[in-house]
Amino acid sequence: MAVQRVAPGSRAWIGILAALNAIVALGVDMSLPAQPTLVATFGTSKDTAALTLSLFLGGFAVGQLLVGYVSDALGRRGVLLTGLAVFSLAGTACALATSIEMLIACRILQGLAASAAPVIVRAMIRDTQPADSAARLLSAMLAILALAPMIAPTIGGVLLHISGWYGIFAVLAATGTILFVIAWLYLDETLVTPQPANFAGMVSGFRTFFRTPGTTLPMMISCCNFAGQFAYIAASPYILMEGYGVSEGHYGYYFALTALALMLGAFTGRAMLRAGRAPSGMIVVGASLLLCGGILVAITTHVADLGIAGFLIPMMIYFFGSGMTGPSASAIAMEPVPHIAGTASSILGFCITTAGSISGWATTKIGGASVTTFSWVVGVMGALAWVIAVTVRSSKNRDSRRSGTDSAHARAA
Repeated sequence: MAVQRVAPGSRAWIGILAALNAIVALGVDMSLPAQPTLVATFGTSKDTAALTLSLFLGGFAVGQLLVGYVSDALGRRGVLLTGLAVFSLAGTACALATSIEMLIACRILQGLAASAAPVIVRAMIRDTQPADSAARLLSAMLAILALAPMIAPTIGGVLLHISGWYGIFAVLAATGTILFVIAWLYLDETLVTPQPANFAGMVSGFRTFFRTPGTTLPMMISCCNFAGQFAYIAASPYILMEGYGVSEGHYGYYFALTALALMLGAFTGRAMLRAGRAPSGMIVVGASLLLCGGILVAITTHVADLGIAGFLIPMMIYFFGSGMTGPSASAIAMEPVPHIAGTASSILGFCITTAGSISGWATTKIGGASVTTFSWVVGVMGALAWVIAVTVRSSKNRDSRRSGTDSAHARAA
């Protein structure tokens, strides 16, 4: 009996896309508790072990440059299924790695494959939804996505205790296989008009995105936002475990607090969008919280009496702001170029992930378990995001007033 494909925009469709979107968070967050173990097992340094995170994201970033354009030319579904299959195979290879170099190489391949899921998810949403609906759907998915970092480090800690670090990557391989089967059974193609499949067409698509007004600045907000997030993701195992004495088993509980804040921020943002708040207004509200969290973490981590609360509470504020900022910034960046949704999604994902990868590696390389270095990174990213968000909002307001004036002149004529 044939399986009924789910309709775009339905709850089942949103749920499947949200699960696919979570594959990257699982790929990163489940391995976080194993970072100190990898250092000890392979006799390597912290910053080298951190490459299993940063180069996973590096592979993820590079993969996105190709995935979006290929999906614009060949269709979303086939590219997605190929990515999930390779992700599962790479996860198996990670579990069998016998050296840190082999593990890093397999993680790069896994990151390349993982790039298919979020790029195709954003492209499918843009294929089927107008801008305001896209922002709401992305907010809903981010809220669901936040479940992954809430539970993934805890699962990773349990697997680390039961089966060792390799059990984490075996479970990631199994997760990729399950998602492959679900996508194959239930997701239909959403691309209506394929683009020409050649290198010149890809370059032309990239050029179109960057030359189109209204795309670059919102993308930069997302880059700053994620750079601060991933600085926390990469550095928090060392800061919490070594700096504050949190055990491997309890690390996931602390990490879940920031994931909960991200979820609540996404739910709040979605509610405000549904109530009629414009995405351009949402990025200013969210970026203000990023700035607030960045300033506070630089202050409160140096107040001895606050202890771990001086680190976690500001980061919960930052992640709450991230939940409000990210979906609207992405929707605004993709809005002017609906005809190259896959390519736009690729560029957006590449730039955001590259910013996070560099930020995470540099934070652990320079600072290790230092909250001072970490707080500088988060504070600067929050400030940059706020300045750019205010600029984008002002530009949108000017365009709106100009459009209103033109309409009034047309009616008068």
